Amino acid sequence: MAKFRITREIGIDAGHRVPNHHSRCKNIHGHRYTIQATVEGELAESGSVEGMAGGMDFGFIKEEMMHEIDEPCDHGLILWRRDPFLYNFKLDTKLYITDSIPTVENLAEHWFHRLAPKIKTRSSHGAFLVKLRVYETPNCWADYEPGEK
Repeated sequence: MAKFRITREIGIDAGHRVPNHHSRCKNIHGHRYTIQATVEGELAESGSVEGMAGGMDFGFIKEEMMHEIDEPCDHGLILWRRDPFLYNFKLDTKLYITDSIPTVENLAEHWFHRLAPKIKTRSSHGAFLVKLRVYETPNCWADYEPGEK
């Protein structure tokens, strides 16, 4: 049976820094991140999602992206849990802490793993997140595709 892929996009504004980098990226700076989630599945054969890939409505994908990515990260500061900046200053701001340095590559992988189980559950295992693309700027991005479902 044919598989279809659909993609939903959201945008967030967030600050981050790459503390070990030998350029200006070691300073706190911000981006308008664009995040695209690509979901794959066979077309649903019945119900309100009939004819949709994996029985997944674009609105469902957006709801999960907003919950897993937008709410905790938009207009916040994304820092690595071992960033010395965390321990040297009192930060009175919205913080999102990651287990890896928040490069666009690591954020794509991190957000993929937060979103994938939500998509799988929301679609009753009919749709699977297969790729997450994160734009750091309009002409620079990273794709994360685990290769397994």
